[in-house]
Amino acid sequence: MDPNVIFPKLPTYVGVLSWGGLLSLLVTVILPIVAGLFMRAHWNAMAKGLVLLAVAAVKAFLEAWIASNDAHAHFNAGAAAYSAVIMFALGVVSYFGLWRNTGVQQAALVGGIVPSKVVDGAVVTPPAKATRRRQHPL
Repeated sequence: MDPNVIFPKLPTYVGVLSWGGLLSLLVTVILPIVAGLFMRAHWNAMAKGLVLLAVAAVKAFLEAWIASNDAHAHFNAGAAAYSAVIMFALGVVSYFGLWRNTGVQQAALVGGIVPSKVVDGAVVTPPAKATRRRQHPL
């Protein structure tokens, strides 16, 4: 157990620099683009933030699980949750500092796993598919 209760030991970003830590930081910086693949352009900021938080949580828990598995130590969910919040904050900062309104960010929103439709250069919500119904004669 970590004696420092306020700042538990994180899986990455603290201590001696390592290739794994730098790779993790790089992935955290592109986290808004990865999250953009799972959201639509017309969603409100709260929904987009929750998607980014979910992607950051998956990344943090996966990193913590790999690190605990490599060290043959117990998995610390509290430290992983704390790391997820830090990664979320870094993702928000990188979005507003680097990715906002760039072509990469727009391409992720438009052509992601949950695609949005572009009409005349503007992203719009695709209309619901119309179904053909037979007209019953009266």
